Amino acid sequence: MKKNAPGLPDRPTVPEDDPVPSATSPAAADLGLPGLDDLLRLAGEGDQASFSAFYDATAPWVYGLACSIFASEADADEAMVLTYVRVWDAAPHERFDDDSVRARHRSVLCWLEVLAHETMTRLLREDALPEYGAGLLPDGAGAAEGGHRQPTTVLSVLTPAQFQALDLAWAGGRTYRQVAEELGIAVPTVKSRLRDAVQRVSKRYQEKFLGRSSEDDPVLHRAVTPEIAARTGTTRNFTLNLSQDLENGLAKEWADLVALDAVADPEREELERFLSRQGPEFTTLWRARIEGARRTVTWAFRGLAHEPPSELLDELLHRLPAQDVGMGLVDGLGPSESPDHGGTPKRPVKKWMLVVAGLLILVLGLWTIVRLIVGPDIVSAVDRAEDSFTTREIALTDGGSMQGHVSKDQDLAYVTFAGMPSPGEGNVFQLWLFPTDGSAPHSLGTHTLEDLQDPVTFRGVERFRELVVTLEPEGGSETPTSASLGNVDLVHQVTQGPIYGGHPNSTPTPPEEGEGSDDEGAGGDEGDGGDEGDGGDEVDGGDEVDEG
Repeated sequence: MKKNAPGLPDRPTVPEDDPVPSATSPAAADLGLPGLDDLLRLAGEGDQASFSAFYDATAPWVYGLACSIFASEADADEAMVLTYVRVWDAAPHERFDDDSVRARHRSVLCWLEVLAHETMTRLLREDALPEYGAGLLPDGAGAAEGGHRQPTTVLSVLTPAQFQALDLAWAGGRTYRQVAEELGIAVPTVKSRLRDAVQRVSKRYQEKFLGRSSEDDPVLHRAVTPEIAARTGTTRNFTLNLSQDLENGLAKEWADLVALDAVADPEREELERFLSRQGPEFTTLWRARIEGARRTVTWAFRGLAHEPPSELLDELLHRLPAQDVGMGLVDGLGPSESPDHGGTPKRPVKKWMLVVAGLLILVLGLWTIVRLIVGPDIVSAVDRAEDSFTTREIALTDGGSMQGHVSKDQDLAYVTFAGMPSPGEGNVFQLWLFPTDGSAPHSLGTHTLEDLQDPVTFRGVERFRELVVTLEPEGGSETPTSASLGNVDLVHQVTQGPIYGGHPNSTPTPPEEGEGSDDEGAGGDEGDGGDEGDGGDEVDGGDEVDEG
């Protein structure tokens, strides 16, 4: 799939209601199907089938954002995968307790889009993520060219100048200072346009979902004229720097800029220091304004969607630690109670629907296991890597041998087997990855003798210290139940370069614990005026001239 660098082509606005129930639509509860919150909860319990279903249901919106932010398709793809890796890591800690199914649906989408935007803007500006490292983008080609999108129906309430600023900040991933530089206008003007854009769209959101109807334009009620400023003794216009804005009582206005991720880290830290000196009531209101602004903006830009390449899900699943694919998704297909209808039981799903759903989940589960175990490109990637090394050949207790092939730079590895005996009737070989932090091992699945004729591949090698093989009953075990047949050290390097045929050049003694190897080693509110400008902006419902 080829992506145009300037941005995505115009796409029809996503309908605000979902007339056809699907497995992840708000109306799905009427059929007893799991919603997005259910899928995310099951993913947090390690169910990769549910996680895959969550990805399929939400990926177009996340990928649309990635394509609008990054100039390079490869960078957009990587940002997409990293976003969902963070979703997987965060899923066990997230719960959505809204009263209605539709509210939970909106909350999950908002949470996901906010996480995606924060991830992508950080990658765009720093090419790094906490706990994931630096230099993550393959091209590092920077931001996509902005200014080519047209406002959707929701965003048509904005002036062209407000939409242009908001589009660059959210869909383009820019800070407010970058927006000012790109548009060639004053910094105070951009701050005002962003704040006013968020507040105008917030009014539309509140009318639709919260039932708060008002004929008043929030921008036109700002006390920003010189006469009011003189009477109150307070300048309500944005200035060039944050400190002066805070002194002028504009802290709440900055919440809208923070919600857009349009504030650089030093200013964000200064805001946090300011909040620490305020009372809990002010801080609560400030953070509530951020939350409201985020809900508004993610809803307003929901038409920014694009289908991702099909192979991205494969890549994503390869990066996750091996987990039970589970049948949690099938468990969610039974009759349920919806809080929307006072706990009235929903009609059960017809038997044929359960059968079809069960078969689909079974196929997806088997496919997930295959993709976790067999990586078509990992062997060649490891062999081509300049830092690849081969471990010593390990003789297994019951006969046969195995050997690891590792690339720390690529964070990939594969294991080959030779001369393996039959595991015996009712038994299978099961492979385990033991983390370096001493936590519970991750299963790489069960394998027959025939399976081990091919390399067993995996990703995330930096997180693991060794691979262990055990004999387990058919169907596998959650944890090892028998003695190890042998283990491959994934930390200590033995040889340099790919070794074909499974025999290392030499087998020096691994370094003592705490020492590195000789080569690569162990990797180890009220507003201030609509749009203040630099004197050149007209007053258009909220654009006013900035005095400062």
